[in-house]
Amino acid sequence: MDKRLINISILGLGFMFVFTSFLTVSNIEKTVLKSIEKDDPSFTGDGYTSLCIIYGVFALCNWLAPAIIGAIGSRKSIYLGSICYVLFLTPFLWPSNILLYTTSVLLGFGASIIWTGQGTYLTMNSDSSTISRNSGIFWAMSKISICIGNIFMILVLRDKTELNESTRKLVFTVLAVVCGFGTLILMVLRPSVDADGKKNEVSLQKPISVIPKQELRDSMRLLVTKDMLLLSTLFLYTGLHVSFYSGVYSSCIAFTKSIGTDTKQLLGYTGILVGVGEVTGGLLCSVLGKKSERSNSKFNGLSRSTVIIISFFFNIVAYGLIFVNLPNDSPFGDTYTKSIIKPNLHVAVFCGFLLGLGDSGFTTQIYNIIGVKYSNNSASATSLFMFMQIRSSQKLGFPGKTAEVDPHMLAWR
Repeated sequence: MDKRLINISILGLGFMFVFTSFLTVSNIEKTVLKSIEKDDPSFTGDGYTSLCIIYGVFALCNWLAPAIIGAIGSRKSIYLGSICYVLFLTPFLWPSNILLYTTSVLLGFGASIIWTGQGTYLTMNSDSSTISRNSGIFWAMSKISICIGNIFMILVLRDKTELNESTRKLVFTVLAVVCGFGTLILMVLRPSVDADGKKNEVSLQKPISVIPKQELRDSMRLLVTKDMLLLSTLFLYTGLHVSFYSGVYSSCIAFTKSIGTDTKQLLGYTGILVGVGEVTGGLLCSVLGKKSERSNSKFNGLSRSTVIIISFFFNIVAYGLIFVNLPNDSPFGDTYTKSIIKPNLHVAVFCGFLLGLGDSGFTTQIYNIIGVKYSNNSASATSLFMFMQIRSSQKLGFPGKTAEVDPHMLAWR
């Protein structure tokens, strides 16, 4: 097997285990912290405050991430970031307000360097003919985590009305082991190589003391270029899209009582279908990438635009179905009203698949663009992508009551 393909496979496998753990935690964090508060009134940690800290620090640290990548390299940045994900699990085993918010800060920092490092490592192990294949393989492998996490929680929480202490310890012990295993996999990442099999790791051209200032200046210059300003629209859209299907849509399902089933359990099945859509999209992009490599066609021009257009079509279809299927007041609280049609659970779950499929098309093509157009400055380009996506997601919100289950899945971006 191609050395670069092995590197990408190891990267995808490590991310799969790390984010199986994190996505499961973010999906139940609010509920878990409430159950801890019932057992220990002195504990007042809030899940939404924790998530706010995570994403706020994540957005700010994206400006520093390129400097860290330049100083210690993409591989060390990836597994240093993954360690932060392991540490984030400690407040759920040993509840503490200070520990919860401290690890939330650490996780925000870790998310910025693990994702910027991932984009850089993916680019360094790819070229214009393999970036589509590699990004598709990585995306499909890493997004299996969504399916695994939702299946795990459906099995563990079946017939349970609340999370008692013994259940919490079981769940988070398993998640800590899974996350730790993913971190060990990422620690054995091999140096990136070029098409000739030669190492092409980031090398320090300047003293470490001047790297942060230089990288920040490079990122600012890149941000104001014409191409990056045009791409910013795409980056912002993906942030809004992910925030919608991982936060708003899940809340709408939970609040729509007229679906006629256990809506909280339906969230798990919808999450699985989102994961199936993500994996399917990644595999399709990988297959198309392999075909383009064999045929030497202009896949990296026309096809990238075509994939984005098709993905946008999937999203529009999903938005339309959601509009006619769920009541207008479903984002704000429990409702028994009907929309244009009677709320249908099969349509709701199918829309989850379409949303995941569309998201995978957008994201894999963004990585393709970064890998081809910004191959010499991938760390700065990836950090700008992460920053804009996070910022746009923070702007999307809705007033009123919030769903008890809060499946925020943006940090795995």
